[in-house]
Amino acid sequence: MRGVRRHLSFENVLVTVVAFVVLAGGTAFAAQQLGKKTVGAKQLKANSVTTAKIKKNAVTRAKIKNGSVDSGKVLDGSVTNADLNPAGVPFGHVVFSAHGTSSPGFNAFPAVAVIPLDNPTYSQEAGRDDFVSGVLDFSFNSACEPPRIAIAYALLDEANPAEPTGETFVALGEYINEKAVGASNVRIHMSPIAYAGALQPAAAANHTLSLLAVAGCKAGAATASNERPRDSMDG
Repeated sequence: MRGVRRHLSFENVLVTVVAFVVLAGGTAFAAQQLGKKTVGAKQLKANSVTTAKIKKNAVTRAKIKNGSVDSGKVLDGSVTNADLNPAGVPFGHVVFSAHGTSSPGFNAFPAVAVIPLDNPTYSQEAGRDDFVSGVLDFSFNSACEPPRIAIAYALLDEANPAEPTGETFVALGEYINEKAVGASNVRIHMSPIAYAGALQPAAAANHTLSLLAVAGCKAGAATASNERPRDSMDG
C-alpha cells in the first residue's frame, strides 16, 4: 500500500474520480432516457418528429383526433366521386352528360326545333333522385327585330319531343328582350323545374333526354348555337 500511496498524487486521484463520474453518470443518463415507457412528450424536442421518422401506415384512424382533419388539411382535388358515398352526400353531383352539335335556325316567333343530343340515354340507379339542368346558346343577327325571344326546355322520356305533352318538362330557361338591336349572343341556363324529375325508382331505370328550343324575332332570324351544350343529370 505504501508503494501505491507514493504514486497517488492529487492530480491522479482527481482524474480517476472524474473519469468514474463521467462513465457512471453517462451510463445512468442513457438508461434513464431510453428505458421502457420513459420517453414522453416532454422528452421530445419541438419539430423533432419529421415525416421521414414516421413508419409507413403507422398513423391509423384511431391515432387521428376527432375534428383535427379539416378542409385546410385536404389536398385540393384529392377527394373524387369514387371516394364518396352518393347516398350520404347532401348536395347534387353530375352523374350524366349529353351534348348536341346542331345549329337550327329560327324565324318569326314561335319557331320550334328539337336539338339532337349525341348520347341521350342513360341509366338511373335505384333509390336516386335525378334532376336535369343544362345550357343552350342562341345567336341573334342584326336584322332580328325585337322582341327577341328564346326558350329552352329539357324533356325526360318524351316520345315526341317536337310536340311535348308538358308532363315531361324537367328543366327550363328563357330569354326575352324587347329593346335589343344589333347582333348578339345569349346563353340560356336551364334550371330544374320544381318537383319534376326522375325520383327514387325501386329498381334501376333507363331514361332518354330531349332538348327543345323555341325562339324567334318580330322579323329577322335567330340561331341556336349548340357547340358545347350540356344536359346534366344531378342526383
